[in-house]
Amino acid sequence: MSDGQVEARELPGRYLPLDRRRAALFLDDWEATVRGQLRRLRAEEEAVLYRVFDRALGALPRFRGESRISTWLYRITYREALRHLERTKRLSLREAPLEAAAALPADDDLDPERMLEHRENGAAVARALDLLDPRDRELLALRYLEDLKLQELADRLDMPLGTVKVRIHRALKLLRRELDADA
Repeated sequence: MSDGQVEARELPGRYLPLDRRRAALFLDDWEATVRGQLRRLRAEEEAVLYRVFDRALGALPRFRGESRISTWLYRITYREALRHLERTKRLSLREAPLEAAAALPADDDLDPERMLEHRENGAAVARALDLLDPRDRELLALRYLEDLKLQELADRLDMPLGTVKVRIHRALKLLRRELDADA
């Protein structure tokens, strides 16, 4: 897709005027994206997913098109996940937010000692990530797993670029400190 082309699911007219068929299309188009974001924020519960789509479908007829639908929906998802996390005052330990941190290399000829070292390192990173604020963990996931540029992060999260830079720097510093203390 060239820079001038817009992905079909980004076009509000695809879903408006909102009716049962178009609402189902909206859910089909965006469910995987929202679930992925909720997984990274550790707010995977179906109730949160339901609240995100309830809020989004309720607001879709008033969507002004000042941003992409993906950015608009991302913000709704982000706010709902944070509300959920703040309400429950806990983080789920079911999955690490950066699954890649604990993944073992595909190389089958690693010796058992090295495999154990990889697993321990992955567990240490997951523990350190658990200590981060969910918002900072999400910033790191977007920056390093989705490979977003800093300006893209700022736009998506509706934050000043300087704030994004400071928060990423602070989160990485805390992560390093925790990993050094764990060593």
